[in-house]
Amino acid sequence: MEIEIENIKETDKRINGLEVNSEEVQEIITAVPSWILRRGITLIFGILLAIVLASAFIRYPDVVKTSLKVNSLNAPKSVMVKQTGKIVALLVKEGTIVKQYQPLAFMESTASHRDVLKLHEILMNVNSRLISSKVAPGLLVKGMNLGELQGAYQNFYQQYLQYVSAQNGGYYLNRKKFLEQDLKEIQKLKVQIIEQQKIQEKEFSNIEHEFEAYKKLYQKNMVSTSEYKQQENKYLAGKYPLQQSLTALLNNNSSYAAKQKEILELDHTIQDEQAKFVQSLSNMINETDTWINLYILRAPVDGRLSYAGIVQENQTVNAGQEIFMINPDNTDFFGEVHIPQYNMGKVKTGQRTLIKMRSFPFEQYGLIRGKVNYISDVAFKDSVFIAKISFEHFENKDPEHRIMLKNGMQGDAEIVTEESSLLQRFMRNVTKMLNSN
Repeated sequence: MEIEIENIKETDKRINGLEVNSEEVQEIITAVPSWILRRGITLIFGILLAIVLASAFIRYPDVVKTSLKVNSLNAPKSVMVKQTGKIVALLVKEGTIVKQYQPLAFMESTASHRDVLKLHEILMNVNSRLISSKVAPGLLVKGMNLGELQGAYQNFYQQYLQYVSAQNGGYYLNRKKFLEQDLKEIQKLKVQIIEQQKIQEKEFSNIEHEFEAYKKLYQKNMVSTSEYKQQENKYLAGKYPLQQSLTALLNNNSSYAAKQKEILELDHTIQDEQAKFVQSLSNMINETDTWINLYILRAPVDGRLSYAGIVQENQTVNAGQEIFMINPDNTDFFGEVHIPQYNMGKVKTGQRTLIKMRSFPFEQYGLIRGKVNYISDVAFKDSVFIAKISFEHFENKDPEHRIMLKNGMQGDAEIVTEESSLLQRFMRNVTKMLNSN
């Protein structure tokens, strides 16, 4: 028992000794080095200054994120039915490259579509020749089935026959030639009348001198009264041919004027028939254009043909129904983005833009680099402005996985705006907090 008590006392002494040693060790550990006390404030100030300077020099741009929609300057064009009816013929297979105005399909009609197209080609040729040379070529149209256009064509053809009568070899110009020949004959007759008149005037002058001589002799009673009367009658008879020549000259001038009037009326008739034909030709071209737009589906632009769904012959389609799509080969795509009001001031033309297409994950296909080339001056709606992004470079990660754009595709655009430093951003936040408080 006494031994155990002694062991307990020895253990207490050891514990007390360890506590004394622990306090001494603690004092050594917690003692602050003198150099830190002397230079600590300077070091901390230097570190803070270095951070401030670094934040002033470290700059990076803001990024405005927005959604993007792909559009194009030459967007795909649709071909729609103008009136309800059946498709009687499909002329072009899907995927074929077509030219503008190329027929794609025929709609049901009583006319022959190819005959109407041929007639339209003839009419356009006549119109171009009429503009260039003022003379229409011969119209050779026989055995055509024009259906709904038959009545309009009959009226046009009657006017064409009237026009032909006013052209070379026609009734009006032949009559004009005869009238012009009559004018030449009348002019020749006038020359003869004038020559005859000159001779008659000379004869009358001689008769007049002879009469004046007899008159003086009669006044002196040197000739008898009967002789004087005979000379007077001869003098008066000499005037008669001159009166006849003058009357003939007046009649000649009147005939000449009448022929000129007939020619003038003929010229007016010819011009009137030409004007009527030009108007009739224009009306007929409009009639065929209207018919073609109703019964022939044509390509509005050059491009590749796509069927808008299931399209087959003898299929009944409704007016306004989309049948074909034409995708132009020279499509120039661009991005259309909506910029909210609070980001409008950051975005400017010429800024770089990164586009990630949702249809083509950028991790696999890469991204598109573009540039802002237009910002609308007026808000589109709800204080949202529209901007256009031009696509400049396609960064395809894999040549086998290329980005192929189509109208209406969606993407995410990151517009890289002006750069600003960390210090500027910090000060803006501080100012914002102070203003809000």
